[in-house]
Amino acid sequence: MTPARPTPAPPPPVPLRTERLELRYLRDADADELLRYYGRADTTRYLLDGPWDAAKARDEVGRRQGRLHITAAGFAVCLVVVEPDAQGGRAVVGDITLWAVDDSLSLGEISWVFDPAAGGRGLANEAARAVLDLAFGHYGMHRVRVRMDARNAASARLCERLGFRREGLLRQDWLIKEEWTDTLVYGMLAPEWPGAAAVEGPPPAQAGPR
Repeated sequence: MTPARPTPAPPPPVPLRTERLELRYLRDADADELLRYYGRADTTRYLLDGPWDAAKARDEVGRRQGRLHITAAGFAVCLVVVEPDAQGGRAVVGDITLWAVDDSLSLGEISWVFDPAAGGRGLANEAARAVLDLAFGHYGMHRVRVRMDARNAASARLCERLGFRREGLLRQDWLIKEEWTDTLVYGMLAPEWPGAAAVEGPPPAQAGPR
């Protein structure tokens, strides 16, 4: 029997604020900020696309500006991660996306890309924790997964610091830049996330048979 479709949560409380960061929706002006790090070969090494150019950055920002709320499978919340800089301005240091994997809205996936120049200060960890609070607290998800190129050691370490469990290795699962690559899968269940019960949210929907 197919479970009843859950009632979606209300729109998320964006911007999200942490001790050092603000996570907000994308703006047109963010194209240049994202190009700063997506234009680097080391940033895009394990991504589907190679380094961006200016046109690609504008297209991607336009596409991601529509990712504001999760109400159905494939819908997403896409946020840029902003840090105040030494000159009193605010710099985009990364971006992070949460989306629903299926119509139960209880299974989610998270992905992130951060500027290598902002590395080593725990900013990715801080931002990811805010989005996991959104997933398990606001959206009431039961499970969140991360999938990545198995060579991406930095993202694997971040998953482990966040408390994800490594669940599997899919051999030559993805064709990236004309090369078959292995995929690492990490997962986390709501009871494993310390902040899951701290934010009131809808109960997880009952998943149907696989």
